[in-house]
Amino acid sequence: MTTSARTRYAAIILALALLAAGGVALLRMRVEMRARRVEIAMDYNDFSTLARSYGYNPANFLIALRRAGLTSLALSEELGSNVGAAGHAYVLSGVQLLDAARLSTLKDPALASLVRAKKVKTDDIYLVAYDASAYHRYRQMLALHFQPKSVTVLRKTRPWIVQIHTQLDYFDTIGLGIPRRQISLARRLGLEIIPRFQNDERFHAKQIDTLFASLGGYRRVSTVIFFGLRNQVLGYPHHIKATAAVLRRHGLNFGTIEVYDPSQLQRGNAALARLIPGQTVRVQAIAKLELDKLKFSEIVERYLLGVRERNIRVVYLRPYAHEVRGLSIEKTNVALVQSLARHFRAAGFTLGRATPIPQYKGSNGILVFLTSLAVPSIFLLLLDAFGWYRRRYAVAAYAATVLLFAAGLALHHEMLARSLIALAGGLLFAGTAFLVLAPTFRAEPPEGVGPQILRGVRTASLGTGVVLLGALIVVGMLSTPLAMEEIDRFRGVKMILVLPPLIALCLYLFSGRYGTRERARDVLAAPLRAYHLVIIGILGFAAALLVMRSGNQSEIAPSALELWLRQSLTDALSIRPRFKEFLIGVPAMTLLPALALAHRRAIGWLFALGIGVGLGDVVDTFSHLHTPLLVSIIRVFIALVLGAVIGAITIVVYRMFMRRFARS
Repeated sequence: MTTSARTRYAAIILALALLAAGGVALLRMRVEMRARRVEIAMDYNDFSTLARSYGYNPANFLIALRRAGLTSLALSEELGSNVGAAGHAYVLSGVQLLDAARLSTLKDPALASLVRAKKVKTDDIYLVAYDASAYHRYRQMLALHFQPKSVTVLRKTRPWIVQIHTQLDYFDTIGLGIPRRQISLARRLGLEIIPRFQNDERFHAKQIDTLFASLGGYRRVSTVIFFGLRNQVLGYPHHIKATAAVLRRHGLNFGTIEVYDPSQLQRGNAALARLIPGQTVRVQAIAKLELDKLKFSEIVERYLLGVRERNIRVVYLRPYAHEVRGLSIEKTNVALVQSLARHFRAAGFTLGRATPIPQYKGSNGILVFLTSLAVPSIFLLLLDAFGWYRRRYAVAAYAATVLLFAAGLALHHEMLARSLIALAGGLLFAGTAFLVLAPTFRAEPPEGVGPQILRGVRTASLGTGVVLLGALIVVGMLSTPLAMEEIDRFRGVKMILVLPPLIALCLYLFSGRYGTRERARDVLAAPLRAYHLVIIGILGFAAALLVMRSGNQSEIAPSALELWLRQSLTDALSIRPRFKEFLIGVPAMTLLPALALAHRRAIGWLFALGIGVGLGDVVDTFSHLHTPLLVSIIRVFIALVLGAVIGAITIVVYRMFMRRFARS
């Protein structure tokens, strides 16, 4: 591509915009290198259940886990259904109490007198507590969920008896605070506390403050993770600001749980994260049913992959109930934590309180706005390359970009506006990358395998280098802390995968720059043959497969062979390259210069599609904003090297085939 005098200003603005995007990228990498402290947390309820089941001493078990690398203990609110599990209290409905009195004499005089006086209400429940701290916690938590007239203390001395006007099935679902013994145990062992609270939609700011105050101070409290059957953050739907105020006031992290299905995301998750920028960390957990089916090594590899490539900063563990290498279950869990800690440290991470992505200079509006000007600039340069440039187009392109950016700010849809601009930039640079390869489609193949491989490597490097500028625009436009924590998402990922191959095919067929020239009218008027239908069907199936397989959790599960290949590449290279780049895009660009002109004309359209897939995938690699930027760069570099090697092998095979064909 060349620049004429009338579009020189566009080239200058493009250079400035790319510098701004590069500045964002450097500042982002600096922040990512600093936010590398990881929490290894254990779910206490599941841990306690396993310890009791196998007769292990919980305190000694936790000490061994802490020495192995455990940093935190996740403590959940006691639900009404679990009252009595620790032996400090029990609960009965009025019906159950009357049934017990009919079967035998009640030993508790207060309960017996209620029965004799016929004051037991069948629509009430009766809570009996033997432990003072448990009783005071129950009284405090019951006041949050019920009106004062609904709670009556029948006996104010041990054992305390509380009458609650409610149904047992409702009582079973409410949260009754975190037991003080668990909090004291965590602090005594030097472990960070991850409180897990359940939301009640009737909670106001006062109740939310009281719930956090029940922790007895904020010493060693690190990250708050919410739970519950309704899957809501605390304060949802009307008082999320109150929760944010507590987290902000005490400097606590909010843990957003990584999910693959958006419907599983906690309600209010994004709203809370936006109120406390720089205090959100990503949490990775493995469900108990799935954990039971995984191997020891698979668990370690999954968590390591999350920490290294998906910005996970809280590794949420549940006990592993299988013996490994002849070790007891206790020692197996200690070995699991030890292995995770060793791998994290080897990858350059430290253990302790999780560090979120803070607000940083790279996400400021000035740099982002300058980056956005790259989109109209490259658009005008492309128009000029085709001879379609007009001054009014230039005015319209820059005005549309500025207005879209300003509208996003004014209407509080800034991320949507940024996503649209980033999508346009990624697609335009993907088209530009394919356009700069046009001379290769027309050039005579060089003589000798060495020159052919060398030219193929240069071609692949050129195409990848140009499309990386589009990836840089995506990075410059969207690298906010919320996007890097996957609260805000890039809306155009599917289009980045689907449209570049179509753009490449249209350029190949209709631009006249690739040694072939078709008119759209002629293509539409051409007779449709059977093999056309076969080709269209194959391409349609491939496109559908491409879309369905995209994303963290694709609609089509990968085959056993693909899973094996993925794991082998990860083991060998640490960072796995993407198949669409090193198996399709880069080999196609490497092989292209070695093809005879006749062969290029025959299957050039297929190479256009393959190259388009690879170019789009490069941009898509950087569109996963929760992946550290350095990891994405290394991934693309590895794909380029591997793809060039595969392309070189393909060139050798192609030449051997051509020689045999010539002899025959």
